[in-house]
Amino acid sequence: MNHKQITSLWSTLIIEELVRHGIRRFCISPGSRSTFLTAAAARHPEVLCTVFPDERAAAFFALGYARGEQTPAVLICTSGTAVANYFPAVIEASVDNQPMLILSADRPFELLETGANQTIRQSGIFGSYTRWNFELPEPSGDTPARALLSTIDHAVRRSLGYPPGPVHLNLPFREPLDPVDVPEESIWTRTLDSWRNKQNPLNSFAIARMKTDRTAVNQVREILENASQPLLVAGQLDTPADAEAVLNLAKTLKIPLYADIASQLRMHPENEPLQLLLLSERFTSLFRPDAVLHFGGKLVGRQLAAAIKNWAPEHVIVIKKHSGRYNPDHNVTMSVEAPPGDLANLLTSEISCAHENDLSFGPVCLEIEKELDGYCAPEAPVTEISAARIVSGEIPEDHVAFLANSMPVRDMDTYAALRKNGTAPFCGMNRGASGIDGNIATAAGFAQGLGKPATLLIGDISFLHDINSLTLLRNMEHPLHIVVINNNGGGIFSFLPIASHKDIFETTFGTPQDYSIRSASETFGLPYSNPSTNRSFAECYTDMCQSPVSGIIEITSSREENVAEHRRVNARLKTIIDRHL
Repeated sequence: MNHKQITSLWSTLIIEELVRHGIRRFCISPGSRSTFLTAAAARHPEVLCTVFPDERAAAFFALGYARGEQTPAVLICTSGTAVANYFPAVIEASVDNQPMLILSADRPFELLETGANQTIRQSGIFGSYTRWNFELPEPSGDTPARALLSTIDHAVRRSLGYPPGPVHLNLPFREPLDPVDVPEESIWTRTLDSWRNKQNPLNSFAIARMKTDRTAVNQVREILENASQPLLVAGQLDTPADAEAVLNLAKTLKIPLYADIASQLRMHPENEPLQLLLLSERFTSLFRPDAVLHFGGKLVGRQLAAAIKNWAPEHVIVIKKHSGRYNPDHNVTMSVEAPPGDLANLLTSEISCAHENDLSFGPVCLEIEKELDGYCAPEAPVTEISAARIVSGEIPEDHVAFLANSMPVRDMDTYAALRKNGTAPFCGMNRGASGIDGNIATAAGFAQGLGKPATLLIGDISFLHDINSLTLLRNMEHPLHIVVINNNGGGIFSFLPIASHKDIFETTFGTPQDYSIRSASETFGLPYSNPSTNRSFAECYTDMCQSPVSGIIEITSSREENVAEHRRVNARLKTIIDRHL
């Protein structure tokens, strides 16, 4: 076989083996050196290709897809800096344990370190942020075909193993780069006859988690039974089953539950939002847990961590499904590697006595909900607080939400409405590294991975940071509805001490951009609206959610007024809480 034949077949086998592992979504950025891989993916009847001019957007889309589907998408790019643009999303996927597969085309050996055009050091470029990285040889009939397929199998396994994460395969190709048709049978693939006659990968694998260790279960159960004032914390939970198990444990044992927005329980009608109770110093002085059980991953808000440091409980236990460290304040006394839902279910079934809590949170939480509803009065101006609350209350049951970093995710964590119908939307967010980059692309991938329409709540700087990803929205199978909070700058900085330094704040932290979101919507052919009242926003949002096409709603805000409103609202809520205690 000549060079073009072996390279075409080499690439075809790689794509076929990935498909046999159930991987269908390929995110392709056009380039010459990756021609063979792109052609093989585009011509495979079971592959769904999405083309991204911007590799950064492609990687964040793949990240969002993995969050929803729990299956990696494949990224294909050309040589040079193209692969470097994947790095921010690779970091997020690695830190937050999301599977991802990267196939980067590269120049061959003889062009490396020679000053050849579009040539950089690609192998191992992501460092410790990959679960595995490997450089394949240049396509050659001297390399056993089974070795090629076995390598692809191992890459998939490492991406989906515990913990899941990114895997990078670097693939050098020599010119010429035009693919050709190749016969199904050849001397090189003779060892693959049995593989060719089946639909399975060469090496299949199974990922089996061990049952939760009985010693750990007994230790946690004993701590809970002996605690006089335990507290359950639901951090980031990846499945509704885990969330329901933790909620059931709290209800059965009558233990207070702090439900983070990433736990999928924050908007549950039976939740009592402790985020708001932590506004009161009187509450944190009266409620002093001696044992804290933290199920799942990170938290959005900082108030609970500060309270736990002040309480200094005897036991702080973290239960998560992987071995990664979660102990930012270095006060964790026990880490348990187990599926959070499994351990919660075991504790529910094995602990017979419920705790009696002297503090009753129900009445004060009910009054807090009524107070916050008042800020959503129909004719009142729509604000950053009311926008978050209206979205949380009005998002349809069959939709999902994606929350961008900085203020949107914090406002939703603090002020979200409790769902009256009992069905809370599944919420996604990039909280591994908590960057503001790539949120539009991630949300788009999240919607496609879950196969549901999605609402993205995002600030204007994050929106601008990923504005080119609006090109994705006209051709998606499931629409993305974007609510942009436009306060003309980085709103979160206005809450920080630097905001008092007026001589430098606006130019170096506030970062006003003065760009037109309406014009951006028109440029990318997306429906746009800019409501001014809570009533008109709720109507626009309802109409947008009923539409099969993506669209944008802009909420015009002021950073200074937003800070003032947050302080007024929180002061009012603190007064209500103190009155009940």
